[in-house]
This record gives sequence, C-alpha cells and structure tokens, in this order.
Amino acid sequence: MISLQFNKIDLLFEELDLKLNGIKEIISPTSKTQIAKAIFTITSKQFVKDFSKESLMNPKKYFHMYEWNKIGNNNQKLFVIKKDSVNYGNLKIGFKFKQSRTNVPIPNMPKKSNSKRSVTKKSIFANKAEVMEFGKPISFTTKDYIAFLSQKDGKVHFVAPHKIVKISHPGGKGTKNSFEKFAKNWYNTKAEKTVIGSRLFLNIENAVAKSLDGSKKDKKNAKEAIRMVTEKYSQGVVEV
Repeated sequence: MISLQFNKIDLLFEELDLKLNGIKEIISPTSKTQIAKAIFTITSKQFVKDFSKESLMNPKKYFHMYEWNKIGNNNQKLFVIKKDSVNYGNLKIGFKFKQSRTNVPIPNMPKKSNSKRSVTKKSIFANKAEVMEFGKPISFTTKDYIAFLSQKDGKVHFVAPHKIVKISHPGGKGTKNSFEKFAKNWYNTKAEKTVIGSRLFLNIENAVAKSLDGSKKDKKNAKEAIRMVTEKYSQGVVEV
C-alpha cells in the first residue's frame, strides 16, 4: 500500500475562505447601499421614459403631470423622483410635484362666449399637478371676470366678479390619483425586470469574480469592484 500525506490542504481551505469572504462582501451593508443607489438611478430613468409613453397614449389621464401642451416631454414634467433613503440597501423613493411655470393656454377658437367679452389676461396654475392628481376641490370668490373653457361644449364661459366658484373635480375625474396608481403598478411589475435587464447584478458578479485572487486582500478587492460597477450605474443621481 502506498500512503501519501497532502500537507497543503489547509492552504487550500484558507484560500477558499478568503474567496468566500470576498463574495460575502456583496451583501455587506456598505455594498448594499452602493447597489441601492444604482437601482434608484436605473429604475427612475426607466420609469420616466415609460410614463412619458403612457401619457402620450392617455393624455386626458396624465396631462396634469406636464406643463400645458407638453405631454410626454420629459424636460417639461411636473414631478421629480427623489432618492429618500438607501441605508444598507433599504431603498425608499419619493415623488415631489413641481410648480407649473407656464400660462394656462387660451384656446384659439373660440375666444369669446358672446360678442361682449373676450379673454385678455393670462394666468399660471402653479399647483396644477398636485391639485389635479389629488382631486382637491377648489372653491374661491372671483375678484374680476374670469374665463373657463367648458369641457361640455368647448366654449369659453365667463363668471362675473364676486361670484363663488366651486370645482369638484379639477382636471376631470380621470386625473385623480392616476399618476400614483401608475407609479405603484410600475414599481410592482416593472422595476425588477428593469434592474435585471440592466445587467447590474451580472456585472457585479463578474467584477467580484475577477477581484478574487486568493490573497488576503480579497475582501477589499471585492468591495472596490462592487463600488466601481455600481457607480457607473448610479452616476451620483439623487433625483430624476
């Protein structure tokens, strides 16, 4: 019988342990935070693109989320996606409404409800997005003549001074909570697919694998590899 003693097995176990520690770095608190930052940027940018397409297909539902007559134009959107928290991979996303800065459009035809009056003044509905999204009823007393474009007959109607105006459904019933519903549905059904499609985790896996050389620096190398990959995706973005 021939008997041999393999004396380097402990070295192999040590090398394996070092590699495993490097791999474990993927789920460390620091790396989870880096990955969450990348996920925020990836999902937010895709959400804005998808919502733009949806708003163009359903303008009556989503026109309030853009400046007047700028539906689907991402440079004219009236919302911002914010990275509220990414601590240890716990990603929290918030939506903030922006104020409108453009004049409420005056229709070319008709500008008159009758031959006595016409629309001459311009106004800005600053809180257009928030008011219409939440369906907040509006009530106020007119100081001067004001004009409304009727959704029923398409004509401009004037309201005299010192009259109480009540609008139960600003923007129409269809706009109420429409953006919130779209956002919740998108993040429940599209966010995961978007991240997978970005190849974020595949690139992290490949980078970590390349960083493991069996040295005592494996953990540090893996951490640096994760940072470099995730920063290419996150790009320092805090809001979209």
